[in-house]
Amino acid sequence: MTFAHLWQQGRWLRNATVTIDPQGQVQSVHEQGAAGRPGTPPGQIVPGLTLPGMPNAHCHGFQRPLGALTQRAAGGDNFWSWRETMYALAASLDAEALSAISARCYLELLRGGYTRVAEFLYLHRLDAARLGALEADAAVAAAASLTGIDLMLLPTLYQYADFGGAAPRAGQLPFVRGTRQFLDDWRELLRRYPADGPVTLGVAFHSLRAVNIDTIGTVTATLSEEPRCQCLHIHVAEQMSEVENCIAQHGQPPVALLASRGLLSARWALVHATHASTAELEQVREAGATVVLCPTTESDLGDGVIDIGEFLLARGSMAIGSDSNIGRNALDELRVLEWSQRLSTRRRNVLADPQQPAVADRLYDGALQGGARAFGPQMGASAADFVSFDGPSGDWSSLESRDYLSALMFDSAALQAQQVMVGGRWVIRQGRHAHEEQIETHYRETMRRLGRIQGE
Repeated sequence: MTFAHLWQQGRWLRNATVTIDPQGQVQSVHEQGAAGRPGTPPGQIVPGLTLPGMPNAHCHGFQRPLGALTQRAAGGDNFWSWRETMYALAASLDAEALSAISARCYLELLRGGYTRVAEFLYLHRLDAARLGALEADAAVAAAASLTGIDLMLLPTLYQYADFGGAAPRAGQLPFVRGTRQFLDDWRELLRRYPADGPVTLGVAFHSLRAVNIDTIGTVTATLSEEPRCQCLHIHVAEQMSEVENCIAQHGQPPVALLASRGLLSARWALVHATHASTAELEQVREAGATVVLCPTTESDLGDGVIDIGEFLLARGSMAIGSDSNIGRNALDELRVLEWSQRLSTRRRNVLADPQQPAVADRLYDGALQGGARAFGPQMGASAADFVSFDGPSGDWSSLESRDYLSALMFDSAALQAQQVMVGGRWVIRQGRHAHEEQIETHYRETMRRLGRIQGE
């Protein structure tokens, strides 16, 4: 496969021929230069600008419908009030609805430049009594299979409403599991999703509010020798009240508490860390853990702005995620990240690096590397995952190649990938997905049905 312009580690290759093996791994990349390979038919050259597909390290696919439903003021709106609408949506979902919503979300993520997704899944049983079969994972896996996105399932332990073992609220009950049940469910997932299959597995803890620190330690130790558990994820320090309550309960803020218990390592991904201190971020960096930032969701929820500049300058690991899916485009996430830093520091090009002065290239490369770490060692760096944006996407064709990615990230409106390859297989060609009509119809029918349910 030959790409007209292929970005690789901060450099654009002209007429780059990529050799892909039957397992969907890149074997070699050879630049032909401006002249191209003699005799290559134009139809065999992918036009436009091609990037390596971005890993989406944090996603709640079921929250996709919330965007427009949560933008009307009701007085005192904040993260905690937003949760009430999210709880109502979660309570209304059956397996069919979850699959339809997730498929629509995943197709949009593919168009937005993501080729793999870590689904932070605290839904598990979807019947009204929450006592039936484990089915949420199967609904999500079916959606991923239909769209072609690469899926990592992160079954999520969720037990309490707040620090100190506060009883879960009614809206949280669909997420709650005992520790023994969670580990039994984990063993069932190992059976359902074999090691050589398309779905990989990790484990998530919702937060230090929702899971006691001792339980996190116990589950982590139990799974420490399990090779199929690729990684460990947790929401952390997203809200100031969470930090304050953690200090009141444990005498330490969240990241410091995890570090004090020996729970930070390269296997860990800490989602948000918005209100982590400079010292805590240094603990994350020293442990080799990854911070997963979700700037469009963090902006939408009013979480705050992380002070991430020094962490990145010190070569801390950073990934991105779509989280609530208010934004579903990888380049948008990185643009909002840089813009948030500009607003908080009143400077420009804040996250540039002395070795990489182009912010777009620096952030994209960093998020690729951090995303790979957040997915664990099995991901590797050689998967044939590519996303291509055609000529109309910005003014790149009139620029020097060093500014191509800047044009895509900072100067292109409503950017959508026209060609998407996952694991060596095309899932979107010339802007079309083979199942897009089916996905759209099913989603629309589901939203109409949920609207009737919520209106009763």
